[in-house]
Amino acid sequence: MKTILICVLFKPYTLKSIINTFTKFGYKVEKRDYFTPKDMYHDEKLEKMLQDDIKTGDYDFVFTINYSPIVSVVCCKNNLKYVCWTYDTPMNLISPETMDNPNNSIFIFDNGEYQKYKKLGLDTVYYLPLASGFGEYAGRKTEYVYDVALLGNLYRSTFSAIKEKLDKYHTGFLDGIITAQRGLYGCYMILDLLKEQDAEVKAINEMTGFNLMPEQLSYSMASYITYLDRLSLLSIMSNRFSTALATGSLEMEERNLMPKLKVLPGMDYYTEMPVFFRKTKINLNPPFRAVWSAIPQRALDIMSSGGFLLSGYTEELGYFFENGKEMVMYDSIEDAVEKAGFYLKNDDLREEIRKNGAEKVNRDFSYDERIQEILEVVGAM
Repeated sequence: MKTILICVLFKPYTLKSIINTFTKFGYKVEKRDYFTPKDMYHDEKLEKMLQDDIKTGDYDFVFTINYSPIVSVVCCKNNLKYVCWTYDTPMNLISPETMDNPNNSIFIFDNGEYQKYKKLGLDTVYYLPLASGFGEYAGRKTEYVYDVALLGNLYRSTFSAIKEKLDKYHTGFLDGIITAQRGLYGCYMILDLLKEQDAEVKAINEMTGFNLMPEQLSYSMASYITYLDRLSLLSIMSNRFSTALATGSLEMEERNLMPKLKVLPGMDYYTEMPVFFRKTKINLNPPFRAVWSAIPQRALDIMSSGGFLLSGYTEELGYFFENGKEMVMYDSIEDAVEKAGFYLKNDDLREEIRKNGAEKVNRDFSYDERIQEILEVVGAM
């Protein structure tokens, strides 16, 4: 029987769906739980664990969610195919080192990231959007409980800790970049800008005592912008509409800023989340700000569950879906609030868009389609 070793280096929500789909295609799946290494490129303990597990089995290939240089190297040493499908973006890699290993098949869901690595000459990377599988909920009749809702956390960022150690000039330098980026959807300029400002980044590191690469500083700033976006969106929405936030974490200070917001606990991904989306008239999807191209997992899950999606603009959402007919996108906080008010007043139009979005995702973004494409590319059908 064909067998896959799935290495779990962190706890992604979609793992159960992926395992079930590989099984549907006739594979025996052996799952091993490891740990997330501090150094993505070298960890003797993880390397030994992987080596021992590979030696004890007869695997057609090894699979991970997100790319792991360590797994790639161990597979290469054992002449074993390594397959991965990214789930997070941008990828948490400071270097493309190991990505050209000939045993690799790296499926990247973010086309912007895919193009970046393709331009480096890598022939081991492939573009593959994410999938969702909650079609059973889409056709259910349900009573709406919430007018507007967001399921997700407010991002926590190290940016405030960085900023408090800077002088007035460098504080203004970073604040200016953030202000400019907040007004732009569908592009992300911070990382390229920081890479062009070596002297400024070096000065920031000297003042803070940190040793931040441009990628790390960019991620911190993107997290902070995302935090501001979500806080602003929820604050304004909750003052105008019946608004809920389902989250695993919210500080008391944040609750006090939004006294009218209904705060719900985090929800189980497979049983509670799709019901929540289906019971909400307008589901918000404010993307992580460094994600300017990709379709986020939450956007697909909302539509697959039969929920109405109101999302910040991303390039691939606009490419694969028709704005205003299968989902709705906004390009500013003010635009999001205006569109929420409009669609809350137009039930028939909102319901038509909701149904169209569910049909599109459950037809064209299924796990069966995606896993079949992976197996065909790696010659494992």
